Amino acid sequence: MPLTSGEPQVKRSTILLVDDEQDILESLKELLEAAIPDVDVLTAPSGDRALEILNEHPLTIIVSDYKMPGMNGLDFLREAYRQAPTVPRILMTAFPDLQIAIEAINDAAIESFFTKPLDPEEVVRVLTGMLESRQTDLQRDRAFARAMDLMRKKSGGDA
Repeated sequence: MPLTSGEPQVKRSTILLVDDEQDILESLKELLEAAIPDVDVLTAPSGDRALEILNEHPLTIIVSDYKMPGMNGLDFLREAYRQAPTVPRILMTAFPDLQIAIEAINDAAIESFFTKPLDPEEVVRVLTGMLESRQTDLQRDRAFARAMDLMRKKSGGDA
């Protein structure tokens, strides 16, 4: 039985990188776009700009540095969690601290940490795994919705 919506298309993922160090943003953006297929990488030099981007674009993953002038990464990720709770969040830091880790997990529901200096292979591995998991979840949800729709139609639920 053919699908009425056509063949499924590969959906591009969008990763937001937040760091006040421009060289880190540029090198991470180049790394991710080269290593991960079907990904768009947006960058923000501050938490405030990142919140604007969050309101302008659907995001798949957010990766934020901790130490930034103005709004720090933890404060940004807390607000990102309030605004987009289903978007996974990762905190980068050169200053590992147990209290920051506890707050990040409890208040911002972060899913992972990256310690600076970053290991490019680890960054690609973790983000690829998160993207694949998210894609699997979306496919399962779509299949479930189609099955429920078909069951409703068969049971005469279109009354």
